[in-house]
Order: sequence, then structure tokens, then C-alpha cells
Amino acid sequence: MIEDSLAGFGFSPSEIKVYTYLMRRGGSYANRISSETGINRSNVYEALDRLVEKGVASFVSRNKAKWYKAAPPESLHSLLKIRELEFNSQKEAFLKGIKEIRNLTPQETSKTDAGIFTGKDGLKMLFEEMLAVGKPISFFASQLQFQKFFGEYYTQWHKRRAGKKIMQRTIFSENTRKEVLRNYPQPMRKSKFVDGKFMSPTTTVIYGDVVALISWAQEPVAIRIQSKEIAKSHLNYFNLIWKS
Repeated sequence: MIEDSLAGFGFSPSEIKVYTYLMRRGGSYANRISSETGINRSNVYEALDRLVEKGVASFVSRNKAKWYKAAPPESLHSLLKIRELEFNSQKEAFLKGIKEIRNLTPQETSKTDAGIFTGKDGLKMLFEEMLAVGKPISFFASQLQFQKFFGEYYTQWHKRRAGKKIMQRTIFSENTRKEVLRNYPQPMRKSKFVDGKFMSPTTTVIYGDVVALISWAQEPVAIRIQSKEIAKSHLNYFNLIWKS
């Protein structure tokens, strides 16, 4: 929906209402916008001022009052470019900060590191790490939880994975075969099916020296374990089931 896209651009709810109203009506006075959108007049004026500042609306004087109209949709391209420049600037500062923090962090003496990730944002960090590591990925998945939980992010993640030439193997429960074969065609990805008695509702992901155990509750939780020995043990078991 256009409202979701505008929210992604940083538009407030009142700005979205006013902007879409102007797009549909072609233009109007603030008083009429207020009466027809149900937004009080002061909030309408504030929203109009911000839209003008963003460059997606403008006004002219008519009958001693300001007549507002939406700029052509192409003006959003300029807004997107500004957001991209801001993001790149923030990204550079963030990466610089990571390097500074790393210099302050003492070297770990333990060979095993563990952490917990919660919620969608936490899991996204984990899946982004899988792509950053760049090693083959092995999944034990009783169902298509990743797809059902993340939707479009799932699709984009797999496109990026395939673009990086990262092979993924997944072992599914046999009772998901039809659903998987119907929804699972992706490059650089293979799947096999086993009796459900060998599967756990917890998804296990092995990549590089890391094992991630994901519980797909309403508020998902993942335990990330970094250990060569543990990762090797899980991968050996995965390969045993894969070849059986």
C-alpha cells in the first residue's frame, strides 16, 4: 500500500493523510483539507509545512489564502536519494564505530562463544551474519517457518544468498514435502526429507563455526553458539542424515 511506502520514507500519519489527499484531489486549501480528512487545522498546517520542506508539496496564493498541491510523484525519487545518502553516511559512521569498539574489546580466551537473539530484528541480525560469513549453510527445519515468519525478507534474503553463491542444504520433515516443493524453488539450494521422528520443532542452522538454534514462537528466540567443535559435531550429524 502507498501508505506503508510513505511511512517507510519517514512520513508521519498526518503527513500521509494530507499528501494522499492532495494527490487524489489535485490541490486544496488547508481549511478544506482539515474538514475532509478529519485532522484538526493546526496539525494540517504542520503536516503541510513538513511536506513542503520535503519537496513533495508546494503552494500558491489564491484569494489571499494558500492553495496547496502535491508535487509530481517523481519528487519522491529525490527524497529517496537523500535517504540513501543519509543511510550511507550513517553506515560509514557505524562501521567506524564498530572498529573503535573492537579495539577496546579484550581478546576472548574461550574457544566457545554463545549469545541470545530475540524478536524479528534479532533474528534478522543472525540471518545477515549468515550471508556475511559466506560459508555453506545447513538447515534442519521441520516446516517453512522462515518463509512464514518473514515473508518478503525471506525472498530477498535468498536472492542475496544465491547472488553470493552460498549453497544451502535443508533437511525437512517428510510431511512438508508437497508444501516445500511448491514454494521452495531457489537457485543454490537443495532439500531432502526425512521421517518426522528425526526432526525437532526447533530449527537448527549450521554455518561456518556457528550453530544457531531457533524457536519460532510469537516472539522468536535464537541461541547462537560459536565453536568449531560444536559446529563440526552438528554438521557431521547433518551429513549423516543427508546421506541416509
